[in-house]
Amino acid sequence: MKLKFLGTTVILTLMALASTVAAANPSHLRQLRNTNACPGCDLSGADLRGWNLRNADLRGADLSNADLRGADLNGADLRGANLYGARR
Repeated sequence: MKLKFLGTTVILTLMALASTVAAANPSHLRQLRNTNACPGCDLSGADLRGWNLRNADLRGADLSNADLRGADLNGADLRGANLYGARR
């Protein structure tokens, strides 16, 4: 009985963690892709690997846990952005 409860707890915890990792708002991702500007957007957990974000307006955006490896952020405005846990 204890083992079944532990297994269920582990599965539910992993599901909760997975849902928080990929929480980027899809419409915000489209906005960023189309306009190179998304101030205040929820881009948390977004996969932005290799994106051209040169001179992007990302003021106050939530980029926590985003994957920015290979992204060009030269000249990007990141004032007030949350970069906690972002990979660069």
